[in-house]
Amino acid sequence: MDNLTALFKEGRFRLIDLTHPMKEGMPVWPTHPAFCQEVIESYDNGDLACNHSLCLSEHSGTHFDAPLHFIKGGQSIAEISLDQFFGRLATIDAQDCAPCEAVTIDRILEFEDRYGPIEAGDAVFFHFGWDRYWNDASQQDCFLKDWPGLSQAASELLQERSVRVVGSDCLSIDCYGSSNFPAHNILLGGNILVGENFANLGQLPPYCFLVALPLPIVGGSGSPARAVALVESNMASDRGASGALHAEMNTRGKA
Repeated sequence: MDNLTALFKEGRFRLIDLTHPMKEGMPVWPTHPAFCQEVIESYDNGDLACNHSLCLSEHSGTHFDAPLHFIKGGQSIAEISLDQFFGRLATIDAQDCAPCEAVTIDRILEFEDRYGPIEAGDAVFFHFGWDRYWNDASQQDCFLKDWPGLSQAASELLQERSVRVVGSDCLSIDCYGSSNFPAHNILLGGNILVGENFANLGQLPPYCFLVALPLPIVGGSGSPARAVALVESNMASDRGASGALHAEMNTRGKA
């Protein structure tokens, strides 16, 4: 515990928020309920406290899909081990993907050739740059259509790598217009969580450390989450960095 406390106090890393703020009017999947926040108690009404009711989908905002979302009998979000939300994160730059393009195996292999292998237990996120449309009301229609995603072959490769999470900054890990959702079915079918609507992936180096906590919704097919990346202070803008934070935390944890 002392070693971990010292790591925070030394300012060795930055915390990068990967979570979109939840607010009315934010983009949602077309068949899901819109996010709604309603005043129940307020100081202006003479109440002693402030309180709101919320209406939202399990897949509102930055969130994780549990296997149950696509796999009948699969694990609910409350049944997922906490270990699955903590660990090394690989971020693959895919900003040059065309609308509706499916990421191929080659992009993953090129990333590994340059930055080192993706290992079992890693999280893997794809930075398409789609979060640029999230907060601009005039461009939210762009967020809700034509996003890129993962091909079946790329999803199968990540399943073979035994990663723990696959995510992106788009509304879905499958390409816009997909009717059979190969990425969801392959990944969730392999008990690999899916993360969607992540923010600020462009601020991350190739490898860093992910900390994320969804709500333990009993029987839930997913949950909104607060997700944060731990990035070494001198690595935040260095796409050539190699994940030293992961090694440092492992070393300190064993000290």
